[in-house]
Amino acid sequence: MVLKKAQYFSRILLVALLLSSTEVQAQQKCSIFFAKIGQILTSLNPVARRNLPPEQAYLFGLEFTVTNENIVNEGNRNPKDFSLANNPLKKETLTKYWELLKEKCRNFAGCRSTVSSDKHGEALRLQFQDGFYFTVGNDSAVIEINAKPQTIEGFAKVKHYLDDFVFKLAAEVDLKPHQRAGQGHIHISRVALKENAMLLRNFFVDFQNRPEIIYGALGNHLLNSPPLSAQKPEQRMALKNLLSRLDHGRYSINDFINGVEREVYTSSAAGDWGSYEYYQAFNMTRLQKARSAATIEIRSFRPQRSTREFQLQTKLLSTWIEHLRKMDKPVEYNMADRHEFSKQEVVDAYHKLTAELGLPWNEYKELLPPHLINVEPTRG
Repeated sequence: MVLKKAQYFSRILLVALLLSSTEVQAQQKCSIFFAKIGQILTSLNPVARRNLPPEQAYLFGLEFTVTNENIVNEGNRNPKDFSLANNPLKKETLTKYWELLKEKCRNFAGCRSTVSSDKHGEALRLQFQDGFYFTVGNDSAVIEINAKPQTIEGFAKVKHYLDDFVFKLAAEVDLKPHQRAGQGHIHISRVALKENAMLLRNFFVDFQNRPEIIYGALGNHLLNSPPLSAQKPEQRMALKNLLSRLDHGRYSINDFINGVEREVYTSSAAGDWGSYEYYQAFNMTRLQKARSAATIEIRSFRPQRSTREFQLQTKLLSTWIEHLRKMDKPVEYNMADRHEFSKQEVVDAYHKLTAELGLPWNEYKELLPPHLINVEPTRG
């Protein structure tokens, strides 16, 4: 009741201020101010937050990547560094990209650029008057863009920043999404699970049951994000045994994570790249972090070719989770043991998933790679 009254009076005050203001800029500032008030009021009511539809309820994080073949080739010649710090060509290109970003920011009302840092060193941060920001920095063989986490609806409101500043400006210095290098990792906030351990378990299992999706329709990087179907038989057996044990008792989200990381993620196709738990298509290493940073990382997406692709991917993920939320029993693990499929098998499996989720095929087939986009699914 208190929340509703506060929202009601804030809206009345907003209308009064807008009517009394004759300046467009002042009106915009009022709108932004009261939008923030609304966000704060909603965040203070956890029950209301939990009951919101998926488009408004939980956050996604993006990792866009751009590069070119010269940078990738230079990285391949120096595999120990693989184009992180000592790639002069990429350093030069990144500097040019930063200059374009800073110039555009200077001429864009309410934009401010600063140099910050991320896990790979310096990163340029652009922040806008509505609170949205993104950073541009380094990663292996690519330039990586990270952004303030948003809901699906939130990203729709800031889409123009990413279109104009990220993709358009990157193209001016010969940077674009690669067909594989860098990938397009997506983070899903733990909030989406609503502390439902069986939901996480079912999402993980259904995800691994569909290698045609993970490594075919939507992904293609075996080293960086392998499905279990491409790994050792004993790992798949370990998952089956873990599920059998958990499904006969009570368990928490953390119990499931710890079981997978301790018993199933015991190796990775990436070999000596790093943590076995990390280099997986379905990465849960962040799920036990502090609430604001706790995420599932879906690492198997190809680099997003546009913000529209990212929007379709996040809608697919949220619909997938909500579809599984309706289930009242464990999804059976099929122990899929291969990851290479014919074009027809890949398209058919992806078409089946979109049909199960009630997503329009003509839209979601856009996520397929060019060599599959014109393959018609088997119907009947």
